[in-house]
Amino acid sequence: MWFERFVIIATTLARDYLPSSWSLYSPSWVEIGIFVGTLGLFFTLYLIFSRVAPVVAVAEVKSILKTGGNQYVGPDAVHHHHSHAHSSHETHH
Repeated sequence: MWFERFVIIATTLARDYLPSSWSLYSPSWVEIGIFVGTLGLFFTLYLIFSRVAPVVAVAEVKSILKTGGNQYVGPDAVHHHHSHAHSSHETHH
């Protein structure tokens, strides 16, 4: 998509109304600087985003939730206090 826009803009800038003034398009240093700056800004923001919000595989999270069950979240949350071992130990007295 970017290349299509470049072709449209570059060909319209290279072709004037008079065929005698046709020439190839060459970007100026300002246009090159803007392009390099946009690449730098994009990669900087991408690295900041990847530092703040790291990528987590959805398949890994699903497998953890499948093995863990519903005891961690929601209305069915069960809070384990290890009272099962103590209560069975106390019943033997």
